Amino acid sequence: MRRREALSTLALLTLAGCGTGRDGLRVVAVWNGWELTQFRDVLNAFSRRGSWKVSLLSAGNDIGALVGNRVAKTAAPDVALVQRPQLVAAARRRLMPLDPVPGVPADWTRLLTFDGQVHGSWFKVSHKSLVWYRPDMLPREPADWDDWVALCRDMAGRGRPPLALGAADGWVLTDWFENALLSIDPGTYGRLAGGAALWGHPSVAAALARIGEMWSIPGVFAGGRRRALLTQYDGALVDVFEHGSAAMVPGADFYYPIIRQNGSAPARWFRFPHRPGEQRPLLAAGDAAVLLRPASAAGRALIAWLGSPEAVRPWASKGGLLSLDPRVNDYPGDLSRLAAEIRQDTPGGVTFDLSDQLGGRLTGSDGRGTWRIFQEFFAAVAERPSAVAVAVRRAVAALDGAPRRPS
Repeated sequence: MRRREALSTLALLTLAGCGTGRDGLRVVAVWNGWELTQFRDVLNAFSRRGSWKVSLLSAGNDIGALVGNRVAKTAAPDVALVQRPQLVAAARRRLMPLDPVPGVPADWTRLLTFDGQVHGSWFKVSHKSLVWYRPDMLPREPADWDDWVALCRDMAGRGRPPLALGAADGWVLTDWFENALLSIDPGTYGRLAGGAALWGHPSVAAALARIGEMWSIPGVFAGGRRRALLTQYDGALVDVFEHGSAAMVPGADFYYPIIRQNGSAPARWFRFPHRPGEQRPLLAAGDAAVLLRPASAAGRALIAWLGSPEAVRPWASKGGLLSLDPRVNDYPGDLSRLAAEIRQDTPGGVTFDLSDQLGGRLTGSDGRGTWRIFQEFFAAVAERPSAVAVAVRRAVAALDGAPRRPS
């Protein structure tokens, strides 16, 4: 068991022993480390406003059990912060409907609307179509996908690994695929997110082949395939910005504070590359606050507070949190540009993280079904670059075996 999973299990057991919660407000979130500290500061500010006693625990991958009625009532939180709209959909009968938050783009509200009612309020959103890099190690930003591949191939050929990868966190790999599929065929991406059984679609194979082309370049990753599979996303950032083992690491806006904390090297970003004529991908994710039944006055007050600009500004000013509220604009550096992009209503709707919208076998009880498929795909193409086509067929077969998402 990994340390993060052990901490999640400990949090679940601790919450179960906290009593009925009548004397306070119990909140669970998926974060840990620095992010959990920032959220604790948010809750402390809330407590000072109303003198509420708030307990916060990190549930990690156990969040589904806590929200989805798979634990005793004494273990249920009052408010939970969840990453997966599909989890909100599955647990909606245990959740209190909420009023739509003014100013939130309609596509974002729609992600949390089930049976005609809104069941959550977005607190923190993320931009996941970025590549962070060290300008002292990368000679130039690539013009498009093929230029990026050529640049990486050239650097790797000269013994300078261009990329670091935290493949131990499977969502890092699914983000690559989702950005590629959004570039190639946003329509198929949207239908998959809606529950259509389209994993055998040619665009899925094309997206896998595209990322397989990059992952199979000999020497492209610092430390090689084995190290990448043992490295978590924050370790990949340390590899780049502290140790200088590689020049780039694709990721999200919430990488910013980790970069600042773990390295003194300058950091810049460019958007995840696509080919000419394709749609530039904008992959989004987020954490929504949900209110469990029976709702207390303190729980309702907290939900309202989390939807206010006052709640998010201190964290946003440090980086690592983007808000859908246009009144929040005090981000560090040029991260305000990313917040503005996330708030835009796109013609195809919000391109929300696909793996966070899936149900059934692909998601699994811990939300990580697709992670394992992509880790196996990564290992296959990185170990045998000549076998990309075979690895693509196997990954498609694994994905295509999933049932439709339950309503």
